[in-house]
Amino acid sequence: MSFSMVQFADLESAYDDPEQIARFVGTVQAHSDDPSLVVGVGDNVAPSAISLCTNGQAVQPVFNACAVAFDTIGNHDFDYGTETLTTAIAEAPQQFLCANVFDADGGRFGAQSGVLPWTTTEIDGVRLGIVGVAHPLTAAKSPPAADLTVTDPIAAVNEAIDALEESGVDEIVCLAHLGDEENHGQGEVDALAEQTDVDVICDGHTHGQPRIEQNNGSLLCRTAGTGIDVNVLTYDGEWSAERISCDGIAPATAIERTYHQLRTAQGLDEVVATVEKPIERSSETVFFGESRLGNFVADAYRWNGSTTVALQHSPGMRPGADLGGEITVAELIGVVPFDTEVVVTTMTGEQLRETLVFGGEVLVPEHPEYWFLHVSGATVTFDFADRAITDLSVGGKPINPDEQYTVAMPENCLEWFPVTVSAKRSLGLQYTLLTEYARECGIDPSIDGRLTLVNQKSTPSA
Repeated sequence: MSFSMVQFADLESAYDDPEQIARFVGTVQAHSDDPSLVVGVGDNVAPSAISLCTNGQAVQPVFNACAVAFDTIGNHDFDYGTETLTTAIAEAPQQFLCANVFDADGGRFGAQSGVLPWTTTEIDGVRLGIVGVAHPLTAAKSPPAADLTVTDPIAAVNEAIDALEESGVDEIVCLAHLGDEENHGQGEVDALAEQTDVDVICDGHTHGQPRIEQNNGSLLCRTAGTGIDVNVLTYDGEWSAERISCDGIAPATAIERTYHQLRTAQGLDEVVATVEKPIERSSETVFFGESRLGNFVADAYRWNGSTTVALQHSPGMRPGADLGGEITVAELIGVVPFDTEVVVTTMTGEQLRETLVFGGEVLVPEHPEYWFLHVSGATVTFDFADRAITDLSVGGKPINPDEQYTVAMPENCLEWFPVTVSAKRSLGLQYTLLTEYARECGIDPSIDGRLTLVNQKSTPSA
């Protein structure tokens, strides 16, 4: 009585790198011993440039090559719309499980495409119960999911446990796209372990922080995401796990060839600019203040809209590999891989000040030093001690509270900001604006002092 389970999650941008996704597939295939199960834990349909350009269909070769058995739904899986997601689910080889997402009419999300809340399977004489849960803030994190209802994952898992135990399972596995605590009080993965009686939790959502540890009798496992590793869990009467890096694994040649062909067919291989000094795309560059990446994105919006100011919210830029050398369309889409339009609106100077103050709001309590806005056309000094702007200029002049300023920003930013604006016009999709700007102006951003953050605990990276 012994079998293995290969766990992965958050493939996202890995699809855009043919060699990386091929190494990932090669790793899964090399560790899928017989008998074994391959399970995903969400954000494996989106976001990526190839997934966006193919309405989610480009993920299917990986799912099939890995013979994925079960998966759950991540918040970003909704990014290209519920129809794109349900179509991908219906055509995928794996059984999708999600016990806590419901349609506007109260029915379980994806039921018509085959999504189940939980199920059972038998492997090497062991009857497994498997349940999947999505992040409780899915509807807030992905705009296309706004009409859905996402219930408490802990309550959903406990309901599943009751049903699965009644059916006579030997072990219970939870596929949880929850990640580490985000202080919204609804319980992420550690709370799930502490408040439920499951044997294994395969977790996703939090990138770059792999975990294999025991918590309240549950084996809690998470990969780093983006196709750089997998976890191999083994059951022989007890559960154990090992993290396996995809580095050094021979790529699955057929997959590598397939994704090169997909990139070419979608025009994603077109080189639009060359970057001499690589532009960092780490989480630090996104969330800790002025960065070359943020300046490039905001400058592209302002250039396309001929506006006074442009803004880009930090969570809307995806961390990833540095931008260097020949830059392709795929790489620029990967910076902002969302079907989000950039709009132009008009704000008074006072409204613009209120909006920029929002950049220093405590949105993630465990990271009060985060800064949430990148700017173009303005210079801002923000004091974290007082949570206030101490200096603000637009176009080189002190801001006038009564003057009207044109502002370009992603449309979903308007829902965040504490100001009300009416008229707006669209400039087009975010990544299209980056591509047009790169073609015409090149990509050579610098740190020029547009953001000065005072009394910030962490130092922003360039």
